Amino acid sequence: MNVLLNELHAYHHDVSKKISQIKELLRKMRHESDGADDSKRMFEMLESLHGDAERHHHENEELIRRALLATEAPIHQRVKDIERDHQAFGRIAGQLKMLAGTTKDTSVIADTIDDFIQKYYDHMESEENIFFPAADKWLSDNQWQDIKRQWQ
Repeated sequence: MNVLLNELHAYHHDVSKKISQIKELLRKMRHESDGADDSKRMFEMLESLHGDAERHHHENEELIRRALLATEAPIHQRVKDIERDHQAFGRIAGQLKMLAGTTKDTSVIADTIDDFIQKYYDHMESEENIFFPAADKWLSDNQWQDIKRQWQ
């Protein structure tokens, strides 16, 4: 697989580790009476999933996606939906920030975070199983060099 795709895959692996930690904090928050410290830590970890690294990751994926759309490759609907997913994650991040400051209702917080995690895993799965293999197959060496020049 192309080295740039490997970099994106490694980022997904790191995010999966963070999400596992978030899920554990969420479990604690649901089942322990005083999870204020865990809740604070969980929101800090969620915030890290919406920072510059995440934005650059999505921008890099978009470089590849646009190049793939310019080829003769058959384009799966999930590949077409990636840009929309990236935008949705920004909106979800805003919702999570708002929740962190406005409610202590653990069921509302937990349901919102669970929904985010499910959407994030679904997104990563479609990228790794549909988008990345298609890009690896269809993009030329010249296209990869052009993408690399714009890489963040």
